[in-house]
Amino acid sequence: MTIRDEDYNQFSDMVYWLDPKHPNYDPSLKEGRIKQYNGQKYQILKIKTEPSNGMQAMAIAPLDSNGYPDTTQLTVAFAGTNFGGDWRDVVTDGQTVGLSMEQLGWNPGQAGSAQEFADWINLTYPHAVVTTTGHSLGEYLALMIAAENEWRNVGFNGPDPYGILSTDAKKWIENNPGMLTNYRNFADLIGNLMGNGTGAEIMIGYTKGSPANPLDAHALTLWKFDEDGRLRIPDNTYALMDGQQLEQNLMSKFVTSMYLLKTLEAKLNASGGGLSGTEEIYLDATLARSIVTTASSLLKVAMSKVITHCQEEMDKAEELWNKILTSARGASSDLSESEMESQLSTVGFTKARIVNTPNEKYQQKIQEAKEVGETFESLASEINSKIIAVVQQDQDLARQLQF
Repeated sequence: MTIRDEDYNQFSDMVYWLDPKHPNYDPSLKEGRIKQYNGQKYQILKIKTEPSNGMQAMAIAPLDSNGYPDTTQLTVAFAGTNFGGDWRDVVTDGQTVGLSMEQLGWNPGQAGSAQEFADWINLTYPHAVVTTTGHSLGEYLALMIAAENEWRNVGFNGPDPYGILSTDAKKWIENNPGMLTNYRNFADLIGNLMGNGTGAEIMIGYTKGSPANPLDAHALTLWKFDEDGRLRIPDNTYALMDGQQLEQNLMSKFVTSMYLLKTLEAKLNASGGGLSGTEEIYLDATLARSIVTTASSLLKVAMSKVITHCQEEMDKAEELWNKILTSARGASSDLSESEMESQLSTVGFTKARIVNTPNEKYQQKIQEAKEVGETFESLASEINSKIIAVVQQDQDLARQLQF
C-alpha cells in the first residue's frame, strides 16, 4: 500500500499521545495493538519511551490483505515537545536543538535514545523500507535518524539537525537529495530554526504574515491534504519558491515514487528473492501497475512545475534585457546599436550577463529534470519486467494475480 503525506501527518500527531502528560494521551496505544487511520489498519510493532529525557517513538506497519503486518515498509514516528506537561522535552530542545549536543551532563539526550531505537529497527527488520516522521522536535529527531541510517523522511515543522550529524550522514545527504522532506510554514518561527543545512526544507505558504501566537503557524493541524492524501500546496507557494526549493520539491516527489517501487521490490525479493503462494504474499496485478502509473504521474507533475518555472525565468531575463535596450535607445538616440551596447557593458549591463548566462543555468535545470524522468521510467520498466518474470515462475501466484 501507499503511505501518504496525510498518513505521516497522522502518525506525527499520534506519537504525542504516548505521553501520559499530553492532553490527548491514549492508553490504548500499546505494542501489538491494531489501529485504523484514514481507512487503513496498522499494527504498532514497537514503542520506545525514555523517562530520563522524555522521548517517545513508535514503529508501525500497515496490515496486508490477510491481516498481517507488512514489515517490508515501516514508519518510525518521533514525538515533539510537550510544552504543556513535560519539562524534560524542554531541556532536550535546548540541549539537542539549541546546542547541537547529543549529551549534556546526566541527560543522555533524545538524540541518543532515538538512535538506540533505530538500532533496534535495523537489527529486527534489516530488509525493511523505513520512513521516519515527526513534528517539531520530533521531526528534528526524525531527520537526524533518517540521515544517520540512510532512511527516508517525511515530516513537519522541524528545526534542522545538520549541526548534530556525523560526517558520514552529511555526505549521504549530499549524495541523496530528496530523501529528506521537512515541510515548513513560512510564518513558523519555531520550525524554521537552525537553517536548512540538510536541504530537506520545502517551504509552504499557509499563513499570511506573522500570527499573534507563533504556535499557530507551528501547529501540525495547519497542514491540508487533497482527496488522495497528498499535501495540498497553495498556488502562491510555487511563485514564492526559488530554484532550490523547486528542485527539492521535485526530488521529494521522485523519492516518493522510488519508494513505492522499492517497497514493491522488497516484497518480490522476500525469502531470498522468490515468491510462492505458500508465503501468502498476494500482489494484485492492477495495484502493481497502478503504483508505477501513479508514481510516473506524480513525477511528471513535479517536473512540469520545475520546467515551467525555468522557462518563465528565461522569459523574464529576455524581457528585462529588452527593457534596458529600449530605455537606452531613448536616452542615447545619437549612438549606433553597437555603441549603445558597448556603453551599457561599461556599467555591467550585457546580454551575456542578463540573458545568456542565466538561461544556460535554467536550460541545465530543465535537462536535469528530464534526465530524472528518464531514470525513473527506466526503473519502472525494470520493476514491471521483474513482476512479470516472477509471476511466470509461480503459476499459483499467476492465478491469484490473474495475469
